[in-house]
Amino acid sequence: MKRTAAHWAAFALSLVAVLAVAVAVQAFAEIKNHRFDLTEENRLSLSPYTLSVLKEVRDPLRVELYYQRGQRQRSQDLLALMHDNCSNLSYELVDLDRNPGRAKDHKVDHYDRAVLSYQGRETVVPAGDEGTLTGGIVKVLHAKPSVIYFINGHRERQLIVGKDEDYGRASQLLRNESYDVRPLSLLHSQSVPADASAVVLAGPEVDLLDTEIAELETYLVGGGAVLVLIDPVPLPNLSAWLARHGLTLRDDVVIDRANRVYGSDGTNVVVPFYREHEAVRAMDVPVVLGRARSVSLPSGEDDDAASRATIVARTADESFAATGAARTTQGEVLFNKETDRPGPIGVMGVALIGNGPSAGRLAVIGDADFASDGYISLLGNKDLLVNTLGWMALEEFSGARPREENTKLGPVSPVYVTDHHARVIFLSTVVAEPLLFLGVGIAVVVQRRRRR
Repeated sequence: MKRTAAHWAAFALSLVAVLAVAVAVQAFAEIKNHRFDLTEENRLSLSPYTLSVLKEVRDPLRVELYYQRGQRQRSQDLLALMHDNCSNLSYELVDLDRNPGRAKDHKVDHYDRAVLSYQGRETVVPAGDEGTLTGGIVKVLHAKPSVIYFINGHRERQLIVGKDEDYGRASQLLRNESYDVRPLSLLHSQSVPADASAVVLAGPEVDLLDTEIAELETYLVGGGAVLVLIDPVPLPNLSAWLARHGLTLRDDVVIDRANRVYGSDGTNVVVPFYREHEAVRAMDVPVVLGRARSVSLPSGEDDDAASRATIVARTADESFAATGAARTTQGEVLFNKETDRPGPIGVMGVALIGNGPSAGRLAVIGDADFASDGYISLLGNKDLLVNTLGWMALEEFSGARPREENTKLGPVSPVYVTDHHARVIFLSTVVAEPLLFLGVGIAVVVQRRRRR
């Protein structure tokens, strides 16, 4: 009996000790809370862009999110993450089906909508995911949204969804970031509107008139911001205007078979290198360009103090600029040391026009495909677009945006490999694997015949 009692006493003490340790661990975890995200691409963590936005919340921000029954936990997890990184943010989750009157008072008529209140301002924004909710927070932080004008009239990319080459998804992305996106015809206006935070020329196929160039020049010199996304097409007026500000466009196409999108001919260039510049700050993911042209300085260097121009993105050393854009449409292009330029090749340049904080800002990217519906979800493409526009519109937020759950791959694969790796993949999957199965089959047949 004594031995049994001693065993039970030892068991009770052990149980108490285990519970005490568990309570101590839980208490320590509450005091020193730290989250480890082991998922691919950090799906359970906030993006750098969202963190930069939350840092600017100086006053109490209240979030009242209306959810659909059965979807509460998803919204709860997101708002809890935001609260952990911003003590000024408080939130409440409201079941829309059970509180229709309350939703009507705030003019909420859809699921996944949030009522944001900040400094006496109140707005209703989409809140279906991190990206849209963060864009709503940016909107309520700003008393007035930044206006981005897209020039039309020269067969530029359209701001509609439907074709892979258009900018429907880019337009929606910018609206989610709280930008006011509007079309602009320079032919029917006397000048760029005064409320323009930036003007975008997205893939024109027809050259601009002298009067249109003059309007852009006046706006730029007056402290405006112009983003030019230009494919390898001859546009002499536009090219001459950019050259006056130190950014040179050549009749070429950038080729890179060593760092290319798998299955392409080398014209889908992967851009892995960025300079230390505000226009591309926090860019740590490569960008996939379509059929791109080079952007360079007259000196051939990366910086020009006189024109205040800088090359901020370039391709890898294995790339080259193939002179003659028409030549690259006639099959595989090989490097010609007499006419072509070896890499690295600049594909994005920026220039400041004037001095001080009111200086005009000009950015040129030698490709318009990267921001199209077929490409924008690849790697860091959307980050390049919004970070560049953020620099031009003097936004204080930056960083990689939240990754999309469902990615539309478009016309190319997001896998990029070297020529060596491409050959290894081909030989292993197309040659070695079938031969292996053939060898195993022959061995089995031979072995069975021997047994007979």
